[in-house]
Amino acid sequence: MLFQPERYLLKRQIKANASYIKGVVLDAGSGDGERYKKFFKFDKYITLDINSAYGADIVGSVEDIPAESGSFDSVISTQVLEHVKNPQKAVYEFYRVLKSGGYCLITVPQINELHDEPHDYFRFTKYGLEEIFNNAGFKIILIEKRGGFWSANTQMRIRYAIDLFRLNKIRLLRLIFQPLIWLCGMSAVLLDNFDKSRANQKHAIGWLIVAQKP
Repeated sequence: MLFQPERYLLKRQIKANASYIKGVVLDAGSGDGERYKKFFKFDKYITLDINSAYGADIVGSVEDIPAESGSFDSVISTQVLEHVKNPQKAVYEFYRVLKSGGYCLITVPQINELHDEPHDYFRFTKYGLEEIFNNAGFKIILIEKRGGFWSANTQMRIRYAIDLFRLNKIRLLRLIFQPLIWLCGMSAVLLDNFDKSRANQKHAIGWLIVAQKP
Protein backbone atom coordinates (compact mmCIF):
# COMPACT_ATOMS: atom_id res chain seq x y z
CA MET A 1 0.00 0.00 0.00
CA LEU A 2 1.42 3.38 -1.03
CA PHE A 3 1.83 6.01 1.65
CA GLN A 4 -0.82 8.74 1.66
CA PRO A 5 -0.93 11.62 4.17
CA GLU A 6 -4.72 11.27 4.42
CA ARG A 7 -4.61 7.63 5.54
CA TYR A 8 -1.64 8.15 7.84
CA LEU A 9 -3.27 11.12 9.58
CA LEU A 10 -6.72 9.52 9.67
CA LYS A 11 -5.39 6.45 11.48
CA ARG A 12 -3.53 8.61 14.03
CA GLN A 13 -6.59 10.80 14.57
CA ILE A 14 -8.98 7.91 15.17
CA LYS A 15 -6.52 6.18 17.50
CA ALA A 16 -6.03 9.37 19.53
CA ASN A 17 -9.80 9.72 20.11
CA ALA A 18 -10.67 6.03 20.44
CA SER A 19 -11.37 6.25 24.20
CA TYR A 20 -14.81 7.76 23.51
CA ILE A 21 -15.92 4.50 21.90
CA LYS A 22 -17.03 1.70 24.24
CA GLY A 23 -19.79 -0.76 25.05
CA VAL A 24 -21.95 -1.97 22.17
CA VAL A 25 -20.53 -0.26 19.09
CA LEU A 26 -22.07 0.28 15.66
CA ASP A 27 -19.63 0.77 12.78
CA ALA A 28 -21.89 2.54 10.28
CA GLY A 29 -20.68 2.16 6.71
CA SER A 30 -18.11 -0.33 7.91
CA GLY A 31 -16.85 -2.00 4.74
CA ASP A 32 -15.18 -5.15 6.03
CA GLY A 33 -15.11 -3.58 9.51
CA GLU A 34 -11.46 -4.34 10.21
CA ARG A 35 -9.58 -1.13 9.36
CA TYR A 36 -9.98 0.70 12.71
CA LYS A 37 -11.63 -1.89 14.96
CA LYS A 38 -8.35 -2.67 16.72
CA PHE A 39 -8.19 0.86 18.17
CA PHE A 40 -11.36 0.49 20.25
CA LYS A 41 -12.22 -1.26 23.51
CA PHE A 42 -15.77 -2.58 23.37
CA ASP A 43 -18.18 -5.26 24.55
CA LYS A 44 -19.66 -5.92 21.12
CA TYR A 45 -18.75 -4.58 17.68
CA ILE A 46 -21.55 -4.57 15.10
CA THR A 47 -20.91 -3.69 11.48
CA LEU A 48 -23.39 -2.12 9.06
CA ASP A 49 -22.88 -1.62 5.33
CA ILE A 50 -25.16 -1.14 2.35
CA ASN A 51 -23.06 -3.58 0.29
CA SER A 52 -23.81 -7.17 1.30
CA ALA A 53 -20.52 -8.33 -0.26
CA TYR A 54 -18.63 -7.06 2.81
CA GLY A 55 -20.37 -9.56 5.07
CA ALA A 56 -21.53 -6.92 7.56
CA ASP A 57 -23.65 -7.94 10.53
CA ILE A 58 -26.40 -5.60 9.31
CA VAL A 59 -27.01 -4.84 5.64
CA GLY A 60 -28.58 -1.43 5.26
CA SER A 61 -28.15 2.29 4.71
CA VAL A 62 -26.89 4.78 7.28
CA GLU A 63 -29.85 6.92 6.23
CA ASP A 64 -32.29 4.28 7.52
CA ILE A 65 -30.50 2.08 10.04
CA PRO A 66 -32.42 -1.17 10.66
CA ALA A 67 -32.02 -1.11 14.45
CA GLU A 68 -34.14 -0.10 17.42
CA SER A 69 -33.75 3.38 18.91
CA GLY A 70 -31.21 3.50 21.72
CA SER A 71 -29.54 0.25 20.67
CA PHE A 72 -25.89 1.31 20.86
CA ASP A 73 -23.48 2.86 23.34
CA SER A 74 -21.28 4.22 20.55
CA VAL A 75 -21.38 4.85 16.83
CA ILE A 76 -18.40 5.24 14.53
CA SER A 77 -18.52 6.18 10.86
CA THR A 78 -15.32 6.89 8.96
CA GLN A 79 -15.27 8.54 5.55
CA VAL A 80 -18.90 7.64 4.84
CA LEU A 81 -21.04 10.80 4.89
CA GLU A 82 -19.62 12.07 1.58
CA HIS A 83 -21.18 8.99 -0.06
CA VAL A 84 -24.65 9.57 1.40
CA LYS A 85 -27.28 11.50 -0.54
CA ASN A 86 -28.73 12.99 2.64
CA PRO A 87 -26.00 13.26 5.30
CA GLN A 88 -28.32 15.17 7.65
CA LYS A 89 -30.69 12.20 7.67
CA ALA A 90 -27.77 9.87 8.44
CA VAL A 91 -26.75 12.00 11.43
CA TYR A 92 -30.36 11.95 12.68
CA GLU A 93 -30.13 8.16 12.50
CA PHE A 94 -26.87 8.12 14.47
CA TYR A 95 -28.65 10.14 17.15
CA ARG A 96 -31.69 7.85 17.15
CA VAL A 97 -29.81 4.56 17.56
CA LEU A 98 -27.49 5.90 20.29
CA LYS A 99 -28.35 5.53 23.96
CA SER A 100 -28.53 8.72 26.02
CA GLY A 101 -24.99 9.69 26.99
CA GLY A 102 -23.55 7.72 24.06
CA TYR A 103 -20.87 9.08 21.75
CA CYS A 104 -20.35 9.05 18.03
CA LEU A 105 -17.01 9.48 16.29
CA ILE A 106 -17.27 10.56 12.67
CA THR A 107 -14.64 11.46 10.06
CA VAL A 108 -15.21 13.24 6.75
CA PRO A 109 -13.10 14.72 3.96
CA GLN A 110 -12.79 18.39 3.09
CA ILE A 111 -10.69 17.66 0.01
CA ASN A 112 -10.52 14.47 -2.07
CA GLU A 113 -10.40 13.28 -5.64
CA LEU A 114 -13.61 11.76 -7.00
CA HIS A 115 -13.85 8.18 -5.72
CA ASP A 116 -16.40 5.37 -5.51
CA GLU A 117 -18.20 7.04 -8.38
CA PRO A 118 -21.02 7.78 -8.95
CA HIS A 119 -21.75 7.65 -5.22
CA ASP A 120 -19.55 10.59 -4.24
CA TYR A 121 -21.72 13.56 -3.29
CA PHE A 122 -20.24 15.92 -0.68
CA ARG A 123 -17.21 17.47 0.99
CA PHE A 124 -17.41 19.08 4.45
CA THR A 125 -16.07 22.06 6.34
CA LYS A 126 -15.94 22.46 10.10
CA TYR A 127 -18.97 24.72 9.96
CA GLY A 128 -21.01 22.29 7.88
CA LEU A 129 -20.32 19.55 10.43
CA GLU A 130 -21.36 21.82 13.29
CA GLU A 131 -24.60 22.60 11.50
CA ILE A 132 -25.74 19.04 10.82
CA PHE A 133 -24.76 17.71 14.26
CA ASN A 134 -26.38 20.63 16.09
CA ASN A 135 -29.51 20.16 13.99
CA ALA A 136 -29.68 16.52 15.06
CA GLY A 137 -29.55 17.47 18.75
CA PHE A 138 -26.01 16.36 19.53
CA LYS A 139 -23.69 18.03 22.03
CA ILE A 140 -20.43 18.58 20.14
CA ILE A 141 -17.43 17.50 22.23
CA LEU A 142 -14.71 18.31 19.72
CA ILE A 143 -14.06 19.01 16.06
CA GLU A 144 -10.50 18.30 15.01
CA LYS A 145 -8.77 19.26 11.78
CA ARG A 146 -6.83 16.64 9.83
CA GLY A 147 -3.80 17.97 7.97
CA GLY A 148 -3.14 21.45 6.65
CA PHE A 149 -1.96 23.18 3.49
CA TRP A 150 1.15 21.04 3.01
CA SER A 151 -0.37 17.62 3.55
CA ALA A 152 -3.59 18.48 1.69
CA ASN A 153 -1.71 19.59 -1.40
CA THR A 154 0.69 16.67 -1.24
CA GLN A 155 -2.20 14.25 -0.80
CA MET A 156 -3.80 15.47 -4.02
CA ARG A 157 -0.53 15.18 -5.93
CA ILE A 158 0.00 11.64 -4.67
CA ARG A 159 -3.54 10.66 -5.64
CA TYR A 160 -3.00 12.18 -9.08
CA ALA A 161 0.16 10.12 -9.54
CA ILE A 162 -1.56 6.95 -8.32
CA ASP A 163 -4.41 7.38 -10.79
CA LEU A 164 -2.27 8.63 -13.70
CA PHE A 165 0.29 5.83 -13.52
CA ARG A 166 -2.08 3.18 -12.07
CA LEU A 167 0.32 2.62 -9.21
CA ASN A 168 -2.13 0.45 -7.27
CA LYS A 169 -2.20 -1.99 -10.19
CA ILE A 170 1.33 -1.96 -11.63
CA ARG A 171 3.67 -3.42 -9.03
CA LEU A 172 6.96 -2.41 -10.65
CA LEU A 173 5.96 1.25 -10.92
CA ARG A 174 4.65 1.14 -7.36
CA LEU A 175 8.01 -0.07 -6.08
CA ILE A 176 9.80 2.66 -8.02
CA PHE A 177 7.55 5.47 -6.79
CA GLN A 178 7.12 4.26 -3.21
CA PRO A 179 10.25 5.81 -1.60
CA LEU A 180 9.66 9.21 -3.22
CA ILE A 181 5.98 9.23 -2.28
CA TRP A 182 6.79 8.32 1.34
CA LEU A 183 9.42 11.06 1.55
CA CYS A 184 7.13 13.72 0.08
CA GLY A 185 4.17 12.65 2.20
CA MET A 186 6.01 12.55 5.52
CA SER A 187 7.74 15.85 4.75
CA ALA A 188 4.35 17.46 4.19
CA VAL A 189 3.01 16.10 7.49
CA LEU A 190 6.05 17.48 9.32
CA LEU A 191 5.72 20.86 7.62
CA ASP A 192 2.12 21.10 8.84
CA ASN A 193 3.31 20.34 12.37
CA PHE A 194 5.72 23.28 12.23
CA ASP A 195 3.55 25.71 10.27
CA LYS A 196 1.31 27.38 12.86
CA SER A 197 0.34 30.26 10.56
CA ARG A 198 -3.23 31.44 10.14
CA ALA A 199 -2.88 30.71 6.43
CA ASN A 200 -2.18 27.05 7.15
CA GLN A 201 -5.13 26.81 9.54
CA LYS A 202 -7.50 27.55 6.64
CA HIS A 203 -6.60 24.28 4.91
CA ALA A 204 -7.52 20.72 5.84
CA ILE A 205 -7.67 17.28 4.29
CA GLY A 206 -10.63 16.54 6.50
CA TRP A 207 -12.21 16.58 9.95
CA LEU A 208 -13.06 14.38 12.91
CA ILE A 209 -16.01 15.13 15.14
CA VAL A 210 -16.89 13.56 18.48
CA ALA A 211 -20.47 14.27 19.59
CA GLN A 212 -22.63 13.06 22.46
CA LYS A 213 -26.33 12.36 22.69
CA PRO A 214 -27.52 14.20 25.82
